[in-house]
Amino acid sequence: MKYIINNFLYYDAVDATLSLHDDGISDTHLSITANALLYFLLQHDGIITRDEIMKRVWDDNGLTSSNGNLNQYLSLLRKSFRNYQIENVIITIARGRLEINKDICIEIIDDNKLHPLFFNQEKQLDENIKTKNYDYKPDVNLVVIDKDQRQERNWMIACAILFSAALILLWTAIISEHSINVVKLNQVSAGICELFSNENMINSEMSKSYRNSFNVVREKLNLECNEDRRFVFYYSDKFKNKGLGRTFMAQCAKNENNPYAYCDNYFYYSWK
Repeated sequence: MKYIINNFLYYDAVDATLSLHDDGISDTHLSITANALLYFLLQHDGIITRDEIMKRVWDDNGLTSSNGNLNQYLSLLRKSFRNYQIENVIITIARGRLEINKDICIEIIDDNKLHPLFFNQEKQLDENIKTKNYDYKPDVNLVVIDKDQRQERNWMIACAILFSAALILLWTAIISEHSINVVKLNQVSAGICELFSNENMINSEMSKSYRNSFNVVREKLNLECNEDRRFVFYYSDKFKNKGLGRTFMAQCAKNENNPYAYCDNYFYYSWK
């Protein structure tokens, strides 16, 4: 549909343009949303609520409506008309309602009754109504065949999923068997202290050195030995060239169900 505004400005709702008869020199091309908003306002004479505008221009066309979006496109339209010396083409009424300025002369100059945006909506609505009212009677034999095919396909998919799950579990078990490294703790005689090491004491000298190092660290940390505690101790520098090296001490509380019910752990990157 085409309009002439104030007897000199042409608005083409199909091409989304504002133009003068100057061979396109001063044409303004509107965006899809700005064009739909202007056309809707021109089609609805009088005062219109913001909610109705947002529903018809945004929501009904699958777009996200908001007052911010509406204000933005109102500002764009007013600015576009201001470029042609037409002020206040859209007026805000009390409580935020809107209308086209009645002081502006607007005439229809062709007989295309509907903008393509709204024409497509009504066409789609008519097609949906016809589809719902169409009395469709499917072939019973085809329905039975299709149902059997779906069941067979579902069984095949289910079998494939189960087979894949079994392979994943088997692979996980194989990987786990090779990757898990169980640490065995060996008890070391240390008087009243119940002491364990992850290393085997290969001779008495090594055992004595281990106990002495343990006692040095334990006393430095103010840890006491008793029947309800057990210790795990490790140090990396067995020759004590520069202290004990990396040192780990775990003081664990034990009970009848769990020998390591709770542990306080101490780690030192380099024990001097």
